[in-house]
Amino acid sequence: MQETFQLLYPFSSPSGQRIDVLQLRRLQVKDIRAARRISSKPEDWDETLIAAMTGLLPEDLAEMDLSDWQSLQTRFQQMLGVDETAGNTLASDGSASSVV
Repeated sequence: MQETFQLLYPFSSPSGQRIDVLQLRRLQVKDIRAARRISSKPEDWDETLIAAMTGLLPEDLAEMDLSDWQSLQTRFQQMLGVDETAGNTLASDGSASSVV
């Protein structure tokens, strides 16, 4: 599955390529493995995984406007199923549910 992500604030990558829209792809097991090789801390994986999802380098993402970055992070979390505002969560909050 691929989808487009329209940037509100297009930017130029360090190589000079103008980026107006991103093509997002679903992540694969190999992507999480690559992120784990970079850091053992899940909080450090966003940039690596978003780079894999967009096909950009982390250096390219660093040039992105913060507003677009935050929107892209939200879309990333929705694709993973961890964005609570989307109504679906991947992980439990740890609370016990009632048994009837």
